[in-house]
Amino acid sequence: MHHTTETVGPHAWVRRPRPSLPPELTADVAVQVAAAALAHSPGATIEWLEVDGSGLFEAHLRGPAGETLVVHLDGDLRVVGWLAEVG
Repeated sequence: MHHTTETVGPHAWVRRPRPSLPPELTADVAVQVAAAALAHSPGATIEWLEVDGSGLFEAHLRGPAGETLVVHLDGDLRVVGWLAEVG
């Protein structure tokens, strides 16, 4: 796996590529999951999507105020829970 090191001023970090989407999260499904999550959280941007251990879709978002949001959706793309972290 290739890692890219980036520097900004005196700071440096390693950027790791995101893993590929799981098979149940095809490109078409990913677009639908992203749209449903963004409808729930207007003004947010998608950071990444995944499927959790219980089979729920997870949309990881950055809210308009910089907060981290995680929206959980079921197989019918209904929001079944969400978390927000300020930071």
